[in-house]
Amino acid sequence: MPDDLPRLEPRYLDRRQAAAYLGVSTSTFDEEVEAGQWPQPRRRGAKGGRYTWDRKLLDSFADRHSYGPDPGASANAAPESGALSDDAVRQTAEAAALRGLLHAAPRNRAQHRQQKAA
Repeated sequence: MPDDLPRLEPRYLDRRQAAAYLGVSTSTFDEEVEAGQWPQPRRRGAKGGRYTWDRKLLDSFADRHSYGPDPGASANAAPESGALSDDAVRQTAEAAALRGLLHAAPRNRAQHRQQKAA
């Protein structure tokens, strides 16, 4: 990389980078993502096997936890009837699907290694 280019911070962070960005270990980060404190990752790459977190979305989640509700979050807020907005339902469904994928991934890698060794 040429020396004359400015150093750019990545917008999308892998699990290790996201944990470091938030100042926690990867295991703590995993637990907090599972608990809903942080957003679920986005699948990326040609096969969708790379999980990344948007740095700005992490900031947004941190701001909500640090300063109370985000004034701009009213678009996703549940109506008074208690029903979730369409966007909130979609995000919840995505989170549930990704939770299953994230928990399955280590087992699949371990199974793959065992099969390869046999």
